[in-house]
Amino acid sequence: MDFDSLFEEYFDKVYYKILSIVKNSDDAEDISQEVFMSVYKNLNKFREESNIYTWIYRIAINKTYDFFKKKKVELEMNEEVLLIADEFNSDTNIILQEKLNLISEKEKEIVILKDIYGYKLKEIADMKNLNLSTVKSIYYKALKDMGGEK
Repeated sequence: MDFDSLFEEYFDKVYYKILSIVKNSDDAEDISQEVFMSVYKNLNKFREESNIYTWIYRIAINKTYDFFKKKKVELEMNEEVLLIADEFNSDTNIILQEKLNLISEKEKEIVILKDIYGYKLKEIADMKNLNLSTVKSIYYKALKDMGGEK
């Protein structure tokens, strides 16, 4: 696996994921470039037993968090992400935002990845480099804290 083919295959996917979070094309471009600089520098450390996109995605999430930390901006929920289904109205979005504000950033990320983006808990564990039981624990605690049961 060479860097050029990875860049060509995954750059757009990473860029659009980041753009959906930061909502600014220049910032998304800069962060995506940082992601692939990191991929280039660390490609020799990649363990073949995991999925390459999962590894790149984890780097992208970390670089995006770093961006927000530098700007001291709180990660805001993208309204498009909150529109889970057409039948939801603005009251539902407000309620969902309020519920998400009740939980930690770590819990929020796992809930969003699971319930909005549709990732399985095992995939999230791989992305976050966490034990599956840890991810399950965080997820179910978050649901409890938000006042919901699943």
